[in-house]
Amino acid sequence: MKIRFLNKTVSHQRYQYNPRYYDERKERLRAKKKQYEELEKSDVSDDRRKEIFKENLQGEWSRAQHRQNTNRTSNFRVMLLIVIILVLGYFIFNGVDEVDTVVKKLW
Repeated sequence: MKIRFLNKTVSHQRYQYNPRYYDERKERLRAKKKQYEELEKSDVSDDRRKEIFKENLQGEWSRAQHRQNTNRTSNFRVMLLIVIILVLGYFIFNGVDEVDTVVKKLW
């Protein structure tokens, strides 16, 4: 009598997964090149020129907004770390006994 389930080896499974790589920067550059090639042609209408200008302006605003948000969050993290370090330094220099009095004052 064979007990097959005890000595059965598990073989690995292969999947046919090919990841796709998407480069947002490359797509933006390709769109910019297309816009400038279009602008170099003399038969571009004024409406299309206004549309291209509007797209460029919106892109700049969104990048500026993203930059502003990242700066704000990084500044907040730095301030939080400074406060934590100051609080820890206060308790290190004044001793652990001071923790009880500070907590009692806060509550």
